[in-house]
Amino acid sequence: TLAWDGGDVTSIFASLFNVEGPSYKFFDLPLANYGSANYDSVVDADGTVVGYSMFTGYSANERRALSLATIDPNVPEGTELKVVWGEPDGGTSKAAVEPHEQTEVRAVVSPVPYSSVARATYQGGWRTNYKSA
Repeated sequence: TLAWDGGDVTSIFASLFNVEGPSYKFFDLPLANYGSANYDSVVDADGTVVGYSMFTGYSANERRALSLATIDPNVPEGTELKVVWGEPDGGTSKAAVEPHEQTEVRAVVSPVPYSSVARATYQGGWRTNYKSA
């Protein structure tokens, strides 16, 4: 899981109303998947691609933007990376995707499941102990 920086996500939304500045890829709520599947690059502090972010969305329970990700296993939990949000070269010819600029969103490598309640109580709970008749 990647936990996106709230300030960076706020900048994405603010770009919708800034007629003088850049316009970033729209972050649709609750799910921001703008294609059949999106694969946004995830880069480290040196700009090296270390994985891909996908299934991006907003969790009302956690009050955060989160995405599932495939990250290099050598990158530890708690590491801040950047998601390259949007498509290169001003967007795409897809009718469902508006012209936009790419932007980098800080995101922290986080546990799966993200919810501390789920991590603490689901294992061994009713979801895993159910036996069919």
